[in-house]
Amino acid sequence: MMPGKAAKIQVTERQFEILEEIVASRTAAVRLVQRAKVVLLAFAKHNNEEVGEIVGLNPQQASVWRKRWRDDWQRLISIECNESRSVLKNEIETLLADKPRKGRASKFTSEQQAAIVAIACENPDEDSDRPIAQFTVREIADEAVKREIVPSISRTAVWSFLKSHRCSAASK
Repeated sequence: MMPGKAAKIQVTERQFEILEEIVASRTAAVRLVQRAKVVLLAFAKHNNEEVGEIVGLNPQQASVWRKRWRDDWQRLISIECNESRSVLKNEIETLLADKPRKGRASKFTSEQQAAIVAIACENPDEDSDRPIAQFTVREIADEAVKREIVPSISRTAVWSFLKSHRCSAASK
């Protein structure tokens, strides 16, 4: 594998202290500790292969965190000069966190989800004219369509709503 040119890492004394504090923390998330180690090892002139081997990432992953630190370093300097240490630490932790992923927007509104969960909590024999003792996920989906809460819905989506609302009906 042909080695490339790794992003040059700069770290101020205060940033170094914060990164070491994160690495030594017993309560910090494992990913945060791993990424702080990447920056410290890169600052110590280790290449991406060495960094990856030490922290348990592949060289490309090590490169990503190295570049993110390099690209945001000037902003961190500005924060360090103008803000408190706690603000700087928060910004470093934010920099080393996963970026929000786009994902797909929810197909159902919170009102629709709540109405579906409410169906699950009903007595099916009394409230829906169904001659059954309890709803199944498929029957909840059918009832939601019948009541025009949603035009269509899968059993998986119903199950997901029930799980996320921790409704006692989810176990039924």
